[in-house]
Amino acid sequence: MRVSLIFTKNELNANFDFGKFRDDHVGFIPPLSTLTVAGILEREGVEVQIIDVNAERLSYSQALEKVSEFSPDFLGFSLSTYSFRVLLQWIRKFKEDTQLPVVVGGPHVHLYPEETMTHPEIDYCIVGEAEIPLPQFLKAFQNGKNFEGIKSVGYRKDGKVYIDNTRQTVDDLDALPLPSRHLIDNELYSNILTRKKNFTAMLSSRGCPYLCTFCDQKIPPYRARTPEGFVSEIKHNLIHHNIREFDIYDSTFTANRKRVIEISEEIKKNNLDVGFTIRSRVDSVNEKVLDSLKEAGCHTIFYGIESSDPDILKLMKKDITLDRIRHIIHYTKSIGIDALGYFFFGYPGETRKSLEKTIDFALELPLDYAQFAVLIPFPETEIYDYYLERGMPDFWSWNTLHPDKEEKVDLIETELNREEMEKYVEIANRKFYMRPRIIFHQMSKVRSLENATRLSKGAYSLFKSLMFSSDGHQPSAG
Repeated sequence: MRVSLIFTKNELNANFDFGKFRDDHVGFIPPLSTLTVAGILEREGVEVQIIDVNAERLSYSQALEKVSEFSPDFLGFSLSTYSFRVLLQWIRKFKEDTQLPVVVGGPHVHLYPEETMTHPEIDYCIVGEAEIPLPQFLKAFQNGKNFEGIKSVGYRKDGKVYIDNTRQTVDDLDALPLPSRHLIDNELYSNILTRKKNFTAMLSSRGCPYLCTFCDQKIPPYRARTPEGFVSEIKHNLIHHNIREFDIYDSTFTANRKRVIEISEEIKKNNLDVGFTIRSRVDSVNEKVLDSLKEAGCHTIFYGIESSDPDILKLMKKDITLDRIRHIIHYTKSIGIDALGYFFFGYPGETRKSLEKTIDFALELPLDYAQFAVLIPFPETEIYDYYLERGMPDFWSWNTLHPDKEEKVDLIETELNREEMEKYVEIANRKFYMRPRIIFHQMSKVRSLENATRLSKGAYSLFKSLMFSSDGHQPSAG
């Protein structure tokens, strides 16, 4: 059996207008979900083709030619809620021109499986994590058997759609196959934070144990790989793909301090000359953890700060203080690790004054980078439920059913509307990035003409793009 997995253009919903960016300016991140699915398929004996339209800079016709030459049995796509409209347009084209069965999975499917399957160009869907249902689906598909009784699978039969919405999760992450990085050209991937070649994205855990009201990563149960298992993948990437740089996409890599220190010790014990970035919270690290990360090769940490208003932070269930933020950012910088701060405007209770104080706070901190955004209530979060309880229809369900209609979610209980806050995002970016200290810091990293070109074109826009991985997953710090 042959399967083509296609990663298409990742253009986000209109709600993300404040964060639009050009991929070719900031680099490309490997499609980790697609690589993970490829690993599952290959373990089942399937011959897999991965087409990354972005990194390979392919037109639709060029991608179609690759598919035709490979002659697969079906096409696979990973769906993101926030770029569903554009993804569906690509799926329609491939379906029309190949007439091949289309199988979709990804974070969007487990949120809105019924709505997803209303689109006739989609033949099958995998709900939730694919490791358990995908092999069962493959056997039924290959043998022409009925899909009835297979959990976490959706399909069409006699003009009707049948979906089992069971979400199955894998407890032992170390037992899973590695992402199939041998199917892509790893030299194509980098961003302006990378300091070594080659580069990839990695996960050491799934889910998040924290309770932030705006984050959807706490729904799947939190599970983490063992230090030995995770570092074995780092070694594999280094030996087989010459990958010396990686971005750990865990929502909060430092959720378990003891495990972080053990991972750092394992990297040092194996004398692995690597560099990496992580996402963290200021209350999930201390000096010992930060020292161990620095010694292991961590050069940048993305911290979820969000706001400088203590009342808003409390409503978000962040449980952090401004003094703690200041202390951890200063210590991070003092040991030579770059710091990025995530901030967003528009949580209920936000005023012009609180927003401007947050900008001032970001400027006060010794951050190297900052990413400013406007609140977008995501499905399966407390803030989304808060919006629904106050009369908002299920926006993302509607958006899936009507992907050709671009609408924005109105903010509630704020002094400024979304458009006004989007203007503040631009103001915050200009104030932060146009300072001499930040410009000098960026120029000090120039090591080649290629690096200088990337910096000059992408420094301003990269940190908006960091909200999302290439698969549309939101790897925000907890």
